[in-house]
Amino acid sequence: MASDIKKISSALYGEFWEVNLTSDLCAHFLSELKQCNIRFLSHATSCSFKIEEPKAIISNDLLCLPEAGLSIDFKQIANVCLKTNLLSEDRLDLVFTARDRHEQLTIEIPKSEEQSLIFLTKQLIKSHEQLPKKATFTKNQRRLCPCCKEKQEKTKSRISCHPLYHIISFACFLNQDVCLEMHGGMASCSRTFLPERECHPQGVISLAATDSIVAIDLAEVFQSIGCVKNFEGEESTIFQCYNSHGNLLVSLIQQNRKLFEAWSQIKEETRGD
Repeated sequence: MASDIKKISSALYGEFWEVNLTSDLCAHFLSELKQCNIRFLSHATSCSFKIEEPKAIISNDLLCLPEAGLSIDFKQIANVCLKTNLLSEDRLDLVFTARDRHEQLTIEIPKSEEQSLIFLTKQLIKSHEQLPKKATFTKNQRRLCPCCKEKQEKTKSRISCHPLYHIISFACFLNQDVCLEMHGGMASCSRTFLPERECHPQGVISLAATDSIVAIDLAEVFQSIGCVKNFEGEESTIFQCYNSHGNLLVSLIQQNRKLFEAWSQIKEETRGD
């Protein structure tokens, strides 16, 4: 088995091989895994985390991993490709790309997960009668008006000018769990964790914990709406963040009212300016 895995890894080097995966086949593949890393990437958000023994639930073409807070809509997938992980020789990547090219989800598979990789190899062979050509990914970006583009550049050069920067920083200061829900067409992800550190280079604010790293590109957030609602039985502050086209990108939730009070104060000061 190990020699077969080595052969497929060698054949994949530098190439993307498309695999035909339905939600049922993907659920079977995941059930064979003992552990894996997940990376979710969109224009505005990114998230990476590790999961142990993933258990999948399928409803029509929607595959959910409840313990990981992850859902994948197979109707929105353009292709699934298997490739080598360029940062680690001990892993392969299964990459899901959305139809609109705005999202990508990667499952990092350790080569020690022989049963899962043998299953994927069989699906790979079934997908092709001959060696496939290397897959290509086109870059598809939203068009911005001059005003929105100027606002975006301003946030990149000085992140502190974005009101959400202060809210996220204050949420971390409160030393309380933060729930971030990333909304996408192909995949959605929800992570609740206590941030241990934050950094903010060029308009991107990232929060890190022991098991997760989440990043939000504030230059993509053009509107934020804050409110106080019940969340899991507790009075909570909820922020919903939208891009310039009015699409919901991410929701930030913390079970307190202090965050909303800070938001109200920031909005009041902004009106005064």
